[in-house]
Amino acid sequence: MHMTITDDFSALGLSEQMLTAVRAKGFETPTAIQKLTIPHLLTKTNDIIAQSQTGTGKTAAYGLPILQSLEPARGPVQAIILVPTRELALQAAEELLSYNREKRLSITAIYGGAAMSEQLRRLAKGVDIVVGTPGRVLDHIRRGTLKLENVRYLVLDEADEMLNMGFVEDVEEIMSHTSEERRVLLFSATMPERIIRLSKTYMRDTEIVRVENKQLTTDLTEQIYFEVREADKFDALTRIIDVEPEFYGIIFARTKIGADETASPPAAMPPRCCTATSRRPSAKRYSASSATARSISSSPPTWRRAASTWAI
Repeated sequence: MHMTITDDFSALGLSEQMLTAVRAKGFETPTAIQKLTIPHLLTKTNDIIAQSQTGTGKTAAYGLPILQSLEPARGPVQAIILVPTRELALQAAEELLSYNREKRLSITAIYGGAAMSEQLRRLAKGVDIVVGTPGRVLDHIRRGTLKLENVRYLVLDEADEMLNMGFVEDVEEIMSHTSEERRVLLFSATMPERIIRLSKTYMRDTEIVRVENKQLTTDLTEQIYFEVREADKFDALTRIIDVEPEFYGIIFARTKIGADETASPPAAMPPRCCTATSRRPSAKRYSASSATARSISSSPPTWRRAASTWAI
């Protein structure tokens, strides 16, 4: 579809309150997906499918118009945002809160792996916007602690990832609990056939806005690969880390055992790394990674390999 592209947030139709929040975060120029979707969401009422790569500012693209259009009520939930993982739920909720300082809407994240009691307490007090993973959102719906009949906005963020992870039936059941008057905003990096079928069943008068992918990686990213024998991988990795000054990184391993072995240095080397696998409870993964990050930032590393935070 053709839409006018602007190069300044002030030209997108945002209120002064929202513009102040954007400027407070240091943003000056909207991304391509924000330029396309923000004016659309503020001036029209139909459902949309927005296609753009991950990491292009999609949370602000839907979050700013939603925050602007809602008023604090702490009553029935006004907006529900579904994301595929706990990490994305936390990230999206934190970003929405950062734009919400003046508006003071009640925003909370609900996800598996966290204490149900705290989530129940927050929902009982009344929440305007819920960001959650499909499984935990369904848990609350079935308990009767989350009602979506009055939802005005239903957002599917990273929709293709949710479908790839097997959440199709969960998403459809959640959507069935919302009223026909709600507005559906679907954001996805790709457009598989399953999303098209979902939109035909649960969305109305749908428009597609699309950002063309001009490049797969940023110019600031240098990509290098090394071919080594399996038995030599660890030695090769440590040499690369030794060469790079103050190395900080994320290392992905194929298996949980491989992650543990990679993160366990020889006894003479002080470890400043942690693993984040499904073997460890979510709370322990986060506390370990946070402690590692604090350890690295609080004192200069004496061993260059120790200057990395490894989340595998």
